[in-house]
Amino acid sequence: MRRFVLASILSAVVGCGGTQVPQHSGYKSEKVKPWKNAKRIAWDEKMEAKVSGDLSYAEMRRAKWFQVDVPSVGELTLKLEVTPPGDAVNEDFDLAMEILDPGNRVISKADAEEEDVGELTKTRTLYDLQPGHYLLHLYLQGRLDSADFVVRASYKRADGGEVKSDFPAQVAFLPPLPMVPISDDTPRDYRPPTTAIVKIKKGGPRPPRVEKKPVEPVVQPTTARIVNMSVSGKDVIITIGYGSLKGAAEGWKVRLNGIAGTFPVTSCTPTSCKAAIAATPDQIKGANGSVTIGP
Repeated sequence: MRRFVLASILSAVVGCGGTQVPQHSGYKSEKVKPWKNAKRIAWDEKMEAKVSGDLSYAEMRRAKWFQVDVPSVGELTLKLEVTPPGDAVNEDFDLAMEILDPGNRVISKADAEEEDVGELTKTRTLYDLQPGHYLLHLYLQGRLDSADFVVRASYKRADGGEVKSDFPAQVAFLPPLPMVPISDDTPRDYRPPTTAIVKIKKGGPRPPRVEKKPVEPVVQPTTARIVNMSVSGKDVIITIGYGSLKGAAEGWKVRLNGIAGTFPVTSCTPTSCKAAIAATPDQIKGANGSVTIGP
């Protein structure tokens, strides 16, 4: 009886014109083991790295796996920056993070059970890690969630010494190459085959060539979410969850409901943009936490 009532309620919610709740697990296949093919995070000369991407539960892209190589005993810091979509419908949105040791045991996490649940920036630092291959697991917790993310990683040796590269130790050797004789053994009477060139003359003059100019797409203004704001003098600097990966650029205009005029975008990152608004924080809060952004 309880199962019947629950199924009836779920069918009513889905069928009443509301948001379609995905009924799958968020993964394309239950048999796939993505952690075995995790993308390797490459360190630079300063032993720092950066990776970015996007996730969508509805599109069966719920999780991302990354491999983090620790070269020696040291300290590993992982900073996760999250930008939820501007039309997010889940007020309890959270992107979780897990760090697994070489034995696939969870040694650190940031999920719904931690104090920073729902935060758009999460940082985890692990000390005295042993050398080996560690895994970073990012996954959405809500069926209606999607998000862009950036992970910034840094590593320090425990003794404070410089991390030396092992290049070219990991470069594979070339396979055995065929032997080439010292003297040319090509027969003297050998002639390479030739292909006859046939020219076709067409009557009449050629029409003038008309160059087609590319048609630039028209970008329509869109609604985006305000993810942060801070007071700077007489203005309030807002951070918008819409960045250059979606076409936004410096000089675009921002408009808020209930506030007269438009305001230019001052800077953009791949996942967010900033703008200075000549208004008070209360006026901006009255705009329902969203803006209209466009060229």
